[in-house]
Amino acid sequence: MIETLKKVLVLVVILGQVVGVALLIVNIWLGVMFYIFYVLALLALFIVLIVERAKEKEEDDKNDYSDY
Repeated sequence: MIETLKKVLVLVVILGQVVGVALLIVNIWLGVMFYIFYVLALLALFIVLIVERAKEKEEDDKNDYSDY
């Protein structure tokens, strides 16, 4: 599930750049609103990546047998 969420958020962030510039040219208000959505998607992507890294680190610590 997290992999799918990451893929969707990365797609939104990549396409957000192109669509945001086009919307700024066509309609400034709509472009600004879209960039607000873009920033929220970018923050969500960072949060998902941080949570995933924390889970990986927890697994690594649990499976660490270096103290033998």
